[in-house]
Amino acid sequence: MQRESQRPKREGPGGPSTPPETQQQQEGADPASPDPSRIWLPELVQRYAGSLHPNEVACALRLVNKATAAQFRGPQDTTVRLSLPVPYHAFVQRWGGVGALRSLTLHQRQQLSSLTACSGSIANLEVLLARDDAAACGPGDEALWAAAGAGQLEVCRWLRQQGCAWDRWTFYGAAKHGHQAVCEWLLASGCPWSDWAAGMAASGGHVGLMDWLLGTGHEPDVGKLLAGVAEGCDLPTLQRLHSTYFTRQPDERLKERMMAFAAGSLTADWRAKVEWLEGQGFPRRAEACKVAVEQPDGLGRLHWLQQRGYPLDVDVAWAAASVGAVDALQNMLESGVALDQRMVYDAARCAAEEGHLAVLQALHVRGFNIAGAAEAAAEHLSLPGVAWLVEALGAATVLSARVFSSAAKLGDMELLAWLVERLGAGEVLSARVFSAAAKSGSMELLAWLHGRGCPWDESVFAAAARTGSEEQLEWLAARGCPMGEDGEAYMWAVTNGDLAILGCLQRLGCPLGPKSGKVFARAIERSSLMWAAPCHLFRLQRGLLWLLGQDGSVVDCWDEAERVTQGLAHRREQEEELRTWVRAQRAQRM
Repeated sequence: MQRESQRPKREGPGGPSTPPETQQQQEGADPASPDPSRIWLPELVQRYAGSLHPNEVACALRLVNKATAAQFRGPQDTTVRLSLPVPYHAFVQRWGGVGALRSLTLHQRQQLSSLTACSGSIANLEVLLARDDAAACGPGDEALWAAAGAGQLEVCRWLRQQGCAWDRWTFYGAAKHGHQAVCEWLLASGCPWSDWAAGMAASGGHVGLMDWLLGTGHEPDVGKLLAGVAEGCDLPTLQRLHSTYFTRQPDERLKERMMAFAAGSLTADWRAKVEWLEGQGFPRRAEACKVAVEQPDGLGRLHWLQQRGYPLDVDVAWAAASVGAVDALQNMLESGVALDQRMVYDAARCAAEEGHLAVLQALHVRGFNIAGAAEAAAEHLSLPGVAWLVEALGAATVLSARVFSSAAKLGDMELLAWLVERLGAGEVLSARVFSAAAKSGSMELLAWLHGRGCPWDESVFAAAARTGSEEQLEWLAARGCPMGEDGEAYMWAVTNGDLAILGCLQRLGCPLGPKSGKVFARAIERSSLMWAAPCHLFRLQRGLLWLLGQDGSVVDCWDEAERVTQGLAHRREQEEELRTWVRAQRAQRM
């Protein structure tokens, strides 16, 4: 989310107007009297700007006058970075008003609170919490994770006071980024411990924090610890931790991982670490090459490791393709690494997912058959990549309904326009494409599709409810998009705990369905497909409580609701927690 701030123009139809009293002062001014404009010289303002926070330039300095706005017109001066402190007046102006969040998707609203937490501004977080629709953007568990990862201790304290939950991932983030003060507070305040914490601190090179965590008396995950030390710490630290911990878990798999992380380490002495581990009898396996080739200087590392007898295999080639290391990939192919058709498919698809068109082109030039991966690749590429695939392999091989929907889901209007021009609207545009476009959050794309007669059905409205943009839902309803009769839109909003969208659906007259109990059970079942973080469970419960407050028909589906809690969560304690909660709600209403 970016914003460019400019001073509003205050000129009348005839140009700038000057008050009469100001004209008199100018006409009768003493030439020797100080002129304030003389100190506002561009070269001096440039120096002032260097001492300001970046967001103060965008939100305050540029508003002084037109000349200053013109002087600071680059992206670095006009972009407001929400992860950095934003001046309070500007934050209130943008996010404090009624309807300020209507155009944001659920993900963007969550980002707003998380990025604000990263900035360290409690005052700005209070602006979000004070909104009437605070549930739509108020600080949640992700905000606490973000604040811990950013080292914002006071924000962490404040978020806990607001009821934000924590878990071992909160500890994990603070340790990973080296924030000892936050780790000390988390441990003293009862945050669940993460046995990965010391290893994550080590992987980031935070030796002091790692030692402190190891001194707390909590047992670390030895594998994570030693792999992290090999990756992020210098050789003396690796030697020290190796002598202390390695004998506790001397398995071959750990040896391979440590060697691989050392080979991919960004420390200046990574070669020395590899050589020392070799001297300790650690194996020279292809996994080390796989991690090494993913680094910015991967080709050089690969050559060095090859000279020391490390083998290459198809997994190393796949790793090179995944990061777009064309030179390294070609080097391996020339060295005799053979790719079967399945490996070509995986490499091509992975490269396309990351936007590495050059890898596809290199495979094609060397005679590999990438046709099998063409459709999957086209789902992830922008117009230049898709156009190249069509030219190289033919439209029939590359283009399909999946590609059309993927372009819409990515909000790639340029690619969709090209597809429509090439194949015709009747071939490309469908309700499936419209539904995918709703998931992109792009109002511009929805309007473009509607203007070209793209068909729609109730799946489009449900997709917009899932995405979480009130503006989209209102726009669709105003143009007669079918809302559905089975409560699908409500089901997604309940699953997300999105009270803003639930209220919007109600205002728009969207049918809940003949039995809200069905929506209740389906929301629980649908949540089983999501990662069961504590915040997701809290949101689901919030949405279910909203639904329980609408009518009494949920009582018809309590048995089904309890049944679908079976196998819900990735962690069993959350499954039990939700089942207990459902039973408690049932007991209150029976």
